[in-house]
Amino acid sequence: MTINGQPLIHLENISKIFYTDDIETHALSRITLDIKPGEYVSIAGPSGCGKSTLLSILGLLDTPTEGTYLLNGRAVDSLK
Repeated sequence: MTINGQPLIHLENISKIFYTDDIETHALSRITLDIKPGEYVSIAGPSGCGKSTLLSILGLLDTPTEGTYLLNGRAVDSLK
């Protein structure tokens, strides 16, 4: 845990929906995850399950459709 007792990365109910014409593609649905400092995490799964989408959100390359993403206790929205 960080000094203030929070995980380094905190995701709560993260969802990502891609919209194309009349089609909704649900890439992530209600992902909740805490990562502590120094912790190693693997993201594994079959093709098309949302691994790259999750990593794009974690790396601030994309934004979730809904949910909360805190980095060191701060909302990532305030970092942009």
